[in-house]
Amino acid sequence: MRICVGSASSGDGTECNEMDWERTVGGYALVMGAVTLVIWALTVDGGPVMEPRTDPFSLFASLVLGGLTGVSLLVAGAGLVRRQLWARPLSLVAFGLLFAGVIDSAGYYAAVGRVGVVVALFVVCLATLAALGWSLVDARNRARRAAW
Repeated sequence: MRICVGSASSGDGTECNEMDWERTVGGYALVMGAVTLVIWALTVDGGPVMEPRTDPFSLFASLVLGGLTGVSLLVAGAGLVRRQLWARPLSLVAFGLLFAGVIDSAGYYAAVGRVGVVVALFVVCLATLAALGWSLVDARNRARRAAW
């Protein structure tokens, strides 16, 4: 099996068609960070994204979680796309925040009966778990290679 990291060829002149997971996961983080911040801005603006929660602490916690999630996803995504070493641990935190936010939002929308939104959030949850899985497996493989 040929591994092509950081280039389009394998070193022997043949093309390598393997997927660049780091940039793919970074792109996913950038998209989800932008979407999260748009939803966050619409929520802060009082738009129709979500109905007002009766508990002010719950709304405050949701807004803080959304803002931190969006910013951390954008920073981690930019770092992963640029192959920065610091972006890998930050991506674990960012995807963890996204996962927690998706679970929180899915519970909220399930309680108000918005099944379509819950299904969409389930898809985001699966994609986020895949990104987290890649990050954890990649970190484990890098640690093994460094120990040699």
